Amino acid sequence: MKVHSWFRKRGRRVLTTILLPMMLASCSGNTNSTGPAPPLPTGQPGALYLWKTTNAGCYVPDGTGSCPPSGTTYSVTALATQVVSSSSQYLYVGDSQGNVYAWTASSSAPSTVAPCSFGFSSGTFVNGLASYFSSSTYYVYAVDGSNLEVNSGSSSPCSSSSSYSTISSSLPTSTPTVGLAIANGFVFGVTSTGQYYSVAAGNTTSLTQTPTPLLNLPSTATIGGITADQNGIVFMTDYANSAIYAYYANSNGTLTRINGTFSGNVDVTNPRAITTVYAPNPTSSGCTTGACEFLYVTNYSYAVVQLVLSISGTAPNFSVGYTEFNAPYTSCEIIDPVAMTSFPNVVNPSISSNIPWVFIGQNGTETSSSCFGASNYGDSVTAYDLTGE
Repeated sequence: MKVHSWFRKRGRRVLTTILLPMMLASCSGNTNSTGPAPPLPTGQPGALYLWKTTNAGCYVPDGTGSCPPSGTTYSVTALATQVVSSSSQYLYVGDSQGNVYAWTASSSAPSTVAPCSFGFSSGTFVNGLASYFSSSTYYVYAVDGSNLEVNSGSSSPCSSSSSYSTISSSLPTSTPTVGLAIANGFVFGVTSTGQYYSVAAGNTTSLTQTPTPLLNLPSTATIGGITADQNGIVFMTDYANSAIYAYYANSNGTLTRINGTFSGNVDVTNPRAITTVYAPNPTSSGCTTGACEFLYVTNYSYAVVQLVLSISGTAPNFSVGYTEFNAPYTSCEIIDPVAMTSFPNVVNPSISSNIPWVFIGQNGTETSSSCFGASNYGDSVTAYDLTGE
């Protein structure tokens, strides 16, 4: 889950929360503001909080450095997670120099890391990552400009015995891939202009769906990020039109647009990175009983907009509604975030909240101010848990 370097413009971070009306999707799938509403609350169940309030929130650096990073670390450009069991989870980190690393997630700062072998040229951005585990084999899919590759092995993620293969070397380069996501047994990639492609998870040789335009997408759309949930719903952000779209992942590796467009909320202005978590406990509005699905989206001001979803219907005819249940998350550790990921389902298998559930990649460094005990920070992954979960 990430966005392309076209959007990577360092700027002054805006740490002001914008308080806007709570929005809920209508039956048509569109959302529009109808008037003023009370300020959004804070501290609601499901809201993000920084997992580690030292070293500017650094959970892992890029590569094998230290927290906070120093030396030869690079901007984090892509992230992915992998769940093998309730006690075994991994975090994959891609950077602006074509490197990919596999970290073993843990309840303390992770120390076990392995470099993943790919054929990318040094100096190229890793534009997307996705992972899959089946029959004791670990698969890590990665894309740079025109190349989609997969690293696979059976002993551990990115072990010395693993190897990589090229699935495609002819992806669009003028409108590069902005991210990868896995849904219903397929890895999907999407470009900034809304072309998508797919490969069956576990396949190491060829695409299932070659690049083709997404249906029912505005001609002015500029896709910023992609994620997928446990229902097979693929969410995409539209940076140009300040919108979120929902698609269903079909069993043949294609995508079908479903009711579930979120727009008209100024908090969701120029959305980029996006990720989702299905968590065990309800929140204060939008999902007040049982487990809930939360959606987190970065916006133009480096804030994370926090939404809870209401999903009705049955596959493939789902409809999605959105409620902004908590004020956007803003904090000093967030630097031009172009990558975000999560464990999308922490209910089954159950993943302890001692391990963070949401991760944000920092695309740059900061040296002009102090942040949670560090005055030189960035180019790392910060980690978050959910309030009340």
